[in-house]
Amino acid sequence: MAVLPPQPHIDHLRREARDLLRAARAADAAATVRILAVSDRPTLAAAQLAVARDYGFPSWAKLKIEVQARADDLASLADEFCRASIRDWTGRAVRMLAARPELADYNLATAVVLGDVVKVRNAISADPALATMPDPGTGWTALQAACASRWNQLDPARAEGLTAIAELVLNAGADPNGRRESGERSAHWRPLQCAVSGAANPAITRLLLERGAVPTDDDLYMAGFAEDHQCLGLLLDHAADVRAIARKALAAPISGNDKEGVRMLLEAGADPAHYHDDDGQPFPVIYAAEQANADTEIVDLLLSHGADPELPGPDGKSPHAFATSMGRTDLAALLRQHGATDDATEVDVLLSACLRGDRAGAERQLARQPDLVSELTSEQQASAMIRAAETGNIEALQLMLDVGFAIGARGGDHGSTALHAAAFSGSAEVVRLLIDRGADIEARDGEWDDTAISWSIVGSGFGPADNPSADWLATITVLIEAGASLRDLTITADDPKPPSPAVAELLRSYGVREERR
Repeated sequence: MAVLPPQPHIDHLRREARDLLRAARAADAAATVRILAVSDRPTLAAAQLAVARDYGFPSWAKLKIEVQARADDLASLADEFCRASIRDWTGRAVRMLAARPELADYNLATAVVLGDVVKVRNAISADPALATMPDPGTGWTALQAACASRWNQLDPARAEGLTAIAELVLNAGADPNGRRESGERSAHWRPLQCAVSGAANPAITRLLLERGAVPTDDDLYMAGFAEDHQCLGLLLDHAADVRAIARKALAAPISGNDKEGVRMLLEAGADPAHYHDDDGQPFPVIYAAEQANADTEIVDLLLSHGADPELPGPDGKSPHAFATSMGRTDLAALLRQHGATDDATEVDVLLSACLRGDRAGAERQLARQPDLVSELTSEQQASAMIRAAETGNIEALQLMLDVGFAIGARGGDHGSTALHAAAFSGSAEVVRLLIDRGADIEARDGEWDDTAISWSIVGSGFGPADNPSADWLATITVLIEAGASLRDLTITADDPKPPSPAVAELLRSYGVREERR
């Protein structure tokens, strides 16, 4: 029995049937036997049935249905592949291509994201409109897809082809400043924003700028997340007036505690007095830096470039009081050097002592004001415990629990507990302490409805650097041995938040099932 190819074409099968009929009418013995096995007359319908039977299908109609189904499946898979080539950071696109090599030759969109300049050039030569036409599956133009493709990092050998495709479509009329309005959010992105995001592509960024792309605040913001600063440097070199456009640009390096990125933007003219947050809304920049637990050097840079040391946050708290409540005495001292008033409350000072593990200082305060802990809101208690838990600060947590902080208090951005935070950061000893002190091991966060063990699994893949002694294997083992449920857990290669390989292997040893998409 013949085997149907992975990507069959109905036209090829029709041609095969016609060739079979022609051979039978020319008295070819083998062809005649094949047709007579299904019919007493050599007709086209008989030849089609013979071909269908050869491939294991009872009828030509059934064969056509299978061919169409495979075509629809591959079309859907090609769209997924293009999206994974741009949006996914886990390497799913590489796995998809290895499993289905025919994706590389499927259509123009897959050729573009893979940097196959020969296929793209041939397609555009045959139909020049393709240079600017959005792909019907993803909504992206060839320029957007070439700029945003992660294959320059997934397979560096393809980087040159991606740049060549960008140059090809620009030469064919693509607009370096254009965007495509469609239902896809990413299809609204300008080519420059695509090039500096995700797997930032300095070569294409340089090409776009040379062809007249004009940097915007969004471009600077997205480029600010890259560690190597190449794209950010190119944008700053080509921006006519950084001071006029930079608003939320600083939010990216501040959130990543990236001193060099902050310095580059400030020296190029970004004004911290006109700072906007990630949502594009005006926000006090020092308060934002404190929320990100930024290094003192970053705050000093911002203050030295005109940031207001006393502009309060949305809760009305001054940067000095907030720094004190976080236990950041270094920031509080720096703010005072820049003229900030020491307005920290007794509650702020107590939180500071707790976060620094200063038991003597906390006990002195509580001796003067025994009810001071009761003045703390549940959010304040949770935030302080989460901050200690995510850095593995077991002394601070012990102190907080000893003076009466509620172990199950929820707070932070995700309605989580200290146990969630400790699990995510791989703080095995903190997890053990919290469990020993009565933490609910099955408590679920307020955003994803996940337990601490799920947080630890995700954390192992992300590898947050807050805890210098992180150990996710030990953390997950502590949770499992304490009775954490594994019932709803699965391991999936294409999980957008995958565990580390070592943690995945540990979970398999405990019987967690592996699913394949």
